[in-house]
Amino acid sequence: MKTKWKIAMGSMIGSFIIAGSALAAPNINLFINGMPFISSQLELKVENGKVWAPIDRIAEEFKGKATYDANKNEVRVTLPEAANLQHQVLRFEDALLADTAKDALNTWVKGVQTRNGSLQYAVFSPQLRAKTLKEFNESYWVTGGSSPHMGTIEKLHAKEINKQTIEFSFDYNLQAQGKSIGKGKAVMRVQKIPTERGEGWFITNIKLKNPDDLGIMIGVQKL
Repeated sequence: MKTKWKIAMGSMIGSFIIAGSALAAPNINLFINGMPFISSQLELKVENGKVWAPIDRIAEEFKGKATYDANKNEVRVTLPEAANLQHQVLRFEDALLADTAKDALNTWVKGVQTRNGSLQYAVFSPQLRAKTLKEFNESYWVTGGSSPHMGTIEKLHAKEINKQTIEFSFDYNLQAQGKSIGKGKAVMRVQKIPTERGEGWFITNIKLKNPDDLGIMIGVQKL
């Protein structure tokens, strides 16, 4: 039985070249997102370091469809739902692009307070994302714990490391059943970074005095 996948065809198609005459290469092992995929019917071929495959086969395997209009000399690919969802996520991330270092801090704090890993990840630097993506996936993008959780932040102090880097330090209230049961302390670095989707401020490092006081915390080190 073939393994079924839901992935973003938009990015997938970009890594293949249309080659209707590609020869079958059953010995090629295909892995998608680190998982094996039975590729014997995809007619994969590697030539000069490039992977060739008929685009209609690729589209069909991932629940999409590719059609050729001879009159217009056009190939049209219908993307599966997963690809549309990826585009939606990218639009959300565009909206969350931090214009200031404080914006990045506020988005992360809100993500922790609401146990929303997606908000936290949205303001992580590319390097921090690479380190934490697996953990976010494994936690189903839910972080923290029901009790205690992060309440309001206090004693916020911003220190300019250089024109592109700001370091924040602050205390936060530990809340349980609507009451404050203690204090936590955090230090965070935020950096202005140009990316493919635009320049913004992204978190590069987070340290907590006690990383365990908020439950599951991702991308955090001990202060």
